[in-house]
Amino acid sequence: MRYSFLQKLALILLFSITIAQSALAGLIRDTELETGLQTLAAPLMRAAGYAPDAISIRIIIDSSYNAFVAGERVIYIHSGLLLNAQSAEEILGVIAHELGHLKAGHVPRRDEALRDAGTAGTLAAIAAIALAAGGAPSDAAVGVMVGGTDQAKRKMLRSFRYDEAVADELGLDYLDKAGISSAGLEQMMRRMAAQRALHESRQSQYYQTHPNSAQRLAVYQDHARQDGHKSTLLSVDDTNLMNRLVAKLRAYSEPAQSVLRQTAKTDSADAIYSQAIAQYRRGDLAAAITLMDQLSAAHPTDPFYHEFRGDILLSMAKAEAAAAAYETALIFRPDSPQILVNLGRALIATNDKKRLSRAIEAISAAQKTEPKWAFIRRQLAIAYGRNGDIAAADLALAEEAILLGDDQQAVRMAKRVLANNKLKDDLRNRANDILFRFGKLAP
Repeated sequence: MRYSFLQKLALILLFSITIAQSALAGLIRDTELETGLQTLAAPLMRAAGYAPDAISIRIIIDSSYNAFVAGERVIYIHSGLLLNAQSAEEILGVIAHELGHLKAGHVPRRDEALRDAGTAGTLAAIAAIALAAGGAPSDAAVGVMVGGTDQAKRKMLRSFRYDEAVADELGLDYLDKAGISSAGLEQMMRRMAAQRALHESRQSQYYQTHPNSAQRLAVYQDHARQDGHKSTLLSVDDTNLMNRLVAKLRAYSEPAQSVLRQTAKTDSADAIYSQAIAQYRRGDLAAAITLMDQLSAAHPTDPFYHEFRGDILLSMAKAEAAAAAYETALIFRPDSPQILVNLGRALIATNDKKRLSRAIEAISAAQKTEPKWAFIRRQLAIAYGRNGDIAAADLALAEEAILLGDDQQAVRMAKRVLANNKLKDDLRNRANDILFRFGKLAP
């Protein structure tokens, strides 16, 4: 048997049960990267029947070439895919494929299939699905199953292969409707199909978790022949945007010295931006701020240049200057939760109590846009605490604990809120709600 049980077991666990947890481990949050990808993918989202902001795109720092969906309306993309894709059309093609999975409801259906497999034969089922995911023949996969007759497990095996075919069909349809060429997706699948001859240690994660590469390549090639290259190339603006996003991600994820060497011979805005990020990462804040001052002066309406200036200034302990940079960024990007929360952090760092009301306002606005981001609750608690509003700070910590899955800590903090003699009605009601939901867990 070509694939060991343990290797395939690990693969399928990534593919299904623990994929969300593994995503969070390497997840990065960056407004420019996320919104830039959403802007580029907006035509695809509309083609799939979604509003452009209905699907979030998140990036995981992981050198492997992979993308997936898990649970909510979120597409996770590994940094390795963005950095190793050979065209912007290839990246958008993968996003279209993952949109197909979301539209078809594959994630909840797979969860249901795993439950249907039953506990007694779960390991055998997992091994079988993993073999299928790795591209092994279906009869080999079925042979691993206990008795080979469990219909739930057979159904699971078939569904995983079927899901990829459905996602391909939908993704190609979305590309057509958006007027984006599928050539990039075809080129990618040609590379994936060629990996079958490689040792498994050299195969990409995308190949292992997206079965039937050879068959899918045939589908893409047939589509390209029917399309007759009717789709137009991406606009110059879209291509430049994708190039900027990839350059920024490369500057953050590859060795700083390597980035500086690669960009030393060009003075384009993207190169200067990359150099500033590399200098920031290696601790040369003076060099980084000099470069960003240059970029911000040349592009005064670019919110992300001002945002990064704020990041550098905050690292230099220049909190007031950092807050001013973030405020400028918000003029051009007023609803960015990450810029808002960093503004709040900078205002707190000034140690000026007169600035705390603006800090609370900014962080609260960020919380409305990102209600499930626990980090924001922590920053809000700090702002309330510095402002002397201990009950509000404790409530923010209780809500942070809920988001982190620590229900007992949430109950403890809610009780601390209710112990306050002078408590506003809204705080009392929210604390009581927490006790009502989780009070039975209190020690």
